[in-house]
Amino acid sequence: MRTRRGVLAVVLAAVLITAGCSSTRSEKATATVDAVAFRQQMRNLWTDHVTWTRLFIVSAVAGLPDTDATAGRLLKNQADIGDAVATFYGKEAGAALTALLRDHILVAGDLIGAAKAGDKAAVSNASAAWYANSDQIAEFLAGANQAWPVDSLKAMMRGHLDQTLAEATAQLTGDYARSVAEYDGIVTHILDMADTLAAGITSALPDRFHVPTVPQPAIAVNNAMRKLWTDHVTWTRLFIVSAVAGLPDTDATAGRLLKNQADIGDAVATFYGKEAGAALTALLRDHILVAGDLIGAAKAGDKAAVSNASAAWYANSDQIAEFLARANPAWPVDSLKAMMRGHLDQTLAEATAQLTGDYARSVAEYDHIVSHILEMSDTLTGGIVSAFPSRFNA
Repeated sequence: MRTRRGVLAVVLAAVLITAGCSSTRSEKATATVDAVAFRQQMRNLWTDHVTWTRLFIVSAVAGLPDTDATAGRLLKNQADIGDAVATFYGKEAGAALTALLRDHILVAGDLIGAAKAGDKAAVSNASAAWYANSDQIAEFLAGANQAWPVDSLKAMMRGHLDQTLAEATAQLTGDYARSVAEYDGIVTHILDMADTLAAGITSALPDRFHVPTVPQPAIAVNNAMRKLWTDHVTWTRLFIVSAVAGLPDTDATAGRLLKNQADIGDAVATFYGKEAGAALTALLRDHILVAGDLIGAAKAGDKAAVSNASAAWYANSDQIAEFLARANPAWPVDSLKAMMRGHLDQTLAEATAQLTGDYARSVAEYDHIVSHILEMSDTLTGGIVSAFPSRFNA
């Protein structure tokens, strides 16, 4: 099986090179792609990769009943990445990359299973196969694009594996604070990797892209806001999974989720001052704490407590909307209230599905949440850019 993978990498590299050359010639007449939007797409795909990897680690280590649904969504992400590559290099190339990425996930699952079982020989074999697969992915990509030097890609891929192994080890050994910290490092690294891959494709196929006239400072703020709000929903889901199952990492996960509220407040403080940032942080902190009360009441089957917590949660969302609308006329209060309440509706559906064991629906609801939160992030960024033109048009 491992020999087949080694041969496959060589064959697939040739496929991708051929596909890349033909697409460069034949697709010049195709409508061009927004280079900034493409970079965001790559960031979204690779963020999904590490988010669902962490969710799989948490569920697999704890032996939760949502493990299969989580693994299925993680494997779908590999196909999504392959499809993104296929847009530029052809279907065969996309399928080839998907196959390699699928092996990346399946071998990682073998590694976690062996570690849980305490089978040192199986751990050693799975680890060797995992790192060999990462080199194959790097060689495959480097063979397609001279903008991606093979040694740099190998180092980048192996760095990703090192971090993921540290994260999984910490989760397995109950060092939850370290597990959380490792994931933060993983996100930073994967965003750098996504940007590297996006830049390589845009430089190799310049006729396929156009660069919008958006000031770089505005793009940077948009990326930062997207990361903050993606963190918000990622850590919310991780908290839901752990709290519903009563896992021992619940407190560490809740702590990281609450830190995210402070991070969002600090981002706002950059433009509106420390007092405004602290006020928003306080409102967002209540948003999380009341959500925790709601989940606890639902687990306990306390209908009165659920009703009270739900009312408090939606009232808090209106308060957040009113606070933001007062700060910036570009954010109409009714639109913000609808946006915030939509986010709560989706999160409630996600948590309810997780509580009732409808894991396929829980996964699907999270995907809706991510799409919605990115739209919300873009709306908030647009309001800031329009309110402070001198900060972005220089």
